[in-house]
Amino acid sequence: MTVFTNVLEEIVVQNTYNILEEIRPELKPKVRVSEVVAFTLNRLPPLFSTSLEGWTHQYNYALNALSDQIEYLIKKGIQIVLSGDPLHDNTPLPNQLFLNSAGVLYQLGQVINKKYLRWKDVPMLVQDLLELSEYKVQDNLRKDETIIQGDDDTVIQTTPYLSANQRHLLSRSRRFISKQQSYKDKYQAFLNKHQSWADEKKSRDALAMEYRALESFTLHAELGMVNVLEHLIFLAIEKCTTPDIYEQINHSEVAAYAMNRLPPMYATSVRGFRYLRQRAISEFSRDLIGVTRNGILKVLKVSRIDIPKIHAYNFVQEYENAILEVRQILRRNDIYLENIVAVVSELMDLAVVAS
Repeated sequence: MTVFTNVLEEIVVQNTYNILEEIRPELKPKVRVSEVVAFTLNRLPPLFSTSLEGWTHQYNYALNALSDQIEYLIKKGIQIVLSGDPLHDNTPLPNQLFLNSAGVLYQLGQVINKKYLRWKDVPMLVQDLLELSEYKVQDNLRKDETIIQGDDDTVIQTTPYLSANQRHLLSRSRRFISKQQSYKDKYQAFLNKHQSWADEKKSRDALAMEYRALESFTLHAELGMVNVLEHLIFLAIEKCTTPDIYEQINHSEVAAYAMNRLPPMYATSVRGFRYLRQRAISEFSRDLIGVTRNGILKVLKVSRIDIPKIHAYNFVQEYENAILEVRQILRRNDIYLENIVAVVSELMDLAVVAS
């Protein structure tokens, strides 16, 4: 599970929108926000984090030490975008670069027109669409069988032979399927148990923080922007470790350590991606391998098991559970990131026809 974030992304995006409000209305449509954000991030020191403690420290540092620089770079980026560039490329990045739990969640939100969709909402959505549509479930499983996703393969397994964790997930899935209460109703029920103003405010603040974290989680897919270094660093981690060490270390912490020590490389177009990737390989290969090795050694020495992780970690866990639940609902073992958007779209089409 690879989960980390550059706290500057959220700050730069929000400031970009704020500054765009100050320019002339006729100029706003000419500014592509993702290009301004990438321009700015590529000229700021990266501030990646994997824990809530690290996120808070980096966030406060950015606000206190980098605010003026951020504002200056955003304004300069807007000017450059408006002035035009003969080598400018509007070709968007290919979808496969966003084929991860965050990118596919964003696509699902677009399909059903729900901004704050979470993976834990998806099984209920599929169940509701299934009941509205005429979709025929191809049930090839016995009552005592279930679908289990292993490390290397998807298998059908009888319930008595499931591990304790698998039984927990299956039990949770069945309870989830039978529960038709919406997230809004559950939230309201929670508030009803805590009538004091302080508790209610605390609940609202916590929910607002989750919304912020969810927006940050899907931000790359929303903007059509990637950090070119991510994939290269994960390749370096695999190259620099033995199989047992590779399984033992936290890849997210190694990647965050390495990216905080390398120049940021955000791309929003095919040309930009190719240019930055080639530059990283030709100019920074030795540095990339070096900081990755140092990150591996550092992570091996320090145990961070009990340190609270950033909210994105929960979103990725929700994805892993949701895929299992959707497979169980549809009685299919072929539901993956690659096709779940198409499956939900088909269910929606069938539900419209049935209505």
